[in-house]
Formats: sequence, structure tokens, C-alpha cells
Amino acid sequence: MRILSTFVLSLLALAASAQNFTINGTADAKYNGRKAYLIDQNTYDYADSCVVENGAFVFKGEVSDQALYEININNNRRNRVYAFVEPKSAVVVDFTVSPATVKDNGGLNDKMNAIDSEVSKAGDALNVKIAEMQSQGKSRDEIAAALNPELEKLYDIYRNAIKENKNNIIAAYILGMVAPQFYSSLAEFEEAANGVKYADKVFAVRKYREELLKAAATQAGKMFVDFGGFTVDGKPSKLSDYVGKGKYVLVDFWASWCGPCKGEIPNLIELQNRYGGEKFTVLGVNVWDEEAKFKAALTEEGITYPQIYIPRDNKDNATELYGINGIPQIILFGPDGTILKRDLRGAAMKEYVGDQLK
Repeated sequence: MRILSTFVLSLLALAASAQNFTINGTADAKYNGRKAYLIDQNTYDYADSCVVENGAFVFKGEVSDQALYEININNNRRNRVYAFVEPKSAVVVDFTVSPATVKDNGGLNDKMNAIDSEVSKAGDALNVKIAEMQSQGKSRDEIAAALNPELEKLYDIYRNAIKENKNNIIAAYILGMVAPQFYSSLAEFEEAANGVKYADKVFAVRKYREELLKAAATQAGKMFVDFGGFTVDGKPSKLSDYVGKGKYVLVDFWASWCGPCKGEIPNLIELQNRYGGEKFTVLGVNVWDEEAKFKAALTEEGITYPQIYIPRDNKDNATELYGINGIPQIILFGPDGTILKRDLRGAAMKEYVGDQLK
């Protein structure tokens, strides 16, 4: 008898373990003739599509382990759901209600629904308290201080859910959802992800880990990482045209649609007016924006300091290189190009810059 190779045996074992799953969906009649899409949240690729007929659609496939998918209709990413599937699972998705629902008769999706319900109840209670304090004339800072313990209790629902579901894909899904809000350092993130079985099977988790690794490589004390874009006039421009040239450079990653970004612009203009010259300059780096809106904002906000515009399809993705997942992100670079401090904002930023330039 011929002995099968280890490789062939592995393939046979994999094939034997793969089993069917189904996702049955309902949708409003207005979507008849439109496509429903199934997006694999491991590869972040389209796994399947089908046409909505008579207010219904169905996906059928095979999995050998737990998996996470996004489902949407007509590529409307604003109206989407996430569904867990595993061998033999039968998932029901309902897009006729808002928000859409996902159920599976006591499986992983129903377990996630219970977690979501707990979060929703805690959120509703917080909103009631916020409304009460607003009616009492409390300031935003007073409300935030008073409710911070309650907010942490709400966050603990997710933190506990991650701990309690480390051996199933729910933990990885929640981790990918909350990580940018909960874990700002690589060490914190790795501690939370430790032992989460499916962490490497969810794209959002892998992506955030990569962002933190890049952020760690561009923390204070590290040398700048170069990237390229364009000037307001459309000429090629690089960060190295400004940084590492013997002056302090305060770099502001911003966009015209970003309210907090606009809130920092008066502070940046003040710093440029006070210190701009041979020793210091502010440099704007416009990201995730439309060129026309970027240029209009320069006039609207009275910005005169230099800019680098990064088109959305630019191969030099400045925000990825610096591990930036939210803006504004303001970084001060020293005369030799060393990163002195990240996450600068408001009065603290003005004080820090002033201290460096004394």
C-alpha cells in the first residue's frame, strides 16, 4: 500500500473538516434586482455576491472553522451587518428593520446580540444622565468628569466580553472594533490580544497592530520617516524638504472636513506668527481629503504656512507610515529631524513649542 504524503493527508483533513453554512437574508422590495455582498473579514475581499429577489437573498458556502463576514446590499457600507459563521451554522439577516439584525438560534451571533444589548442599555442610561446634567447647566468638562466612572463601566462590558470569548471569534471581532479607542500603545494592545484565538483571522485587528508598530517606530526620539505629496501649486514635495534642515518643524496632519483639526488651526497660526522664521515653521499635511475642499479651506481658515497635500491614492501613505488612525495628529520635529513629541494639542502644544524655542 502506498503511503500518502503529509501534505496530501493535510489536504484531506482540511477537506473533511469543511462544512456548509447558509446566510438567509430579507430586504425591502426597493432592493429587488440589486446585489447583496459577502465580504470576508479575514482577507477583506469580496467572498460572494447574489441578487436580491422578492425581498430575499441567500449565501451558501463552506468553512472549516469560525469566520467573520460583512454583509451589505448595493455596496452601501453605511447599512451593513457583521455575521459569524461556523460549520453547519444557519444565519438569518434582516435588512427590513433598522438597524439590521443577525440571528442564528443561540449561536455566536445571538451571543453577540446579548453583548450589544447590554452595551445599549448602559449607553441609554448614560444618555439620560447626560441630559439631566445638561438641563442643570453643567459644562462639558463637568459632565465628562462626573460620568467618566460610568463610561468605564460601559467599556468594561466590551473588555469582559473579550476575556470571556478568547476561544471564539467574538473576542477578535470586538477587539478589532474597540482597539483604537481602548489601546493607544502597542503594549496595551498586545496584552488585550494575548490569548485571543482568532486575532490573526480578523483584518481590523491585524491592521491596528500594524498601525501601532509603525507608530512605535515614529515615537519621540526616532528619526523622521519621509513621505511625498504635492504643494498647493501641484508641484512634488516631500517631508524632507522641510524636516531635518536645521529648524524645528511642527507638522499638522489634518483635513478640511475635520472639526477638531479646524479647532487647532488658530493655535497653529498663532505659533507660526510668533516663531516662524529661520528656527521654526508650521507645516500642514492634508490627508483623507478632496483637493478642491483642501484648497478652499486654506482661504477659509486663513492658513498661510506651507502645505503638503496627500492624494487618497498616493503610494506614500503618510498616515500609515506614522501609524495615524485619527486626526488631527500634530508632531514636533527637531532641527536634525528627530521626532520630539507627538499628539500635541491646544495650550499644551503652545507651551511645549515655546519651551523648545527658548
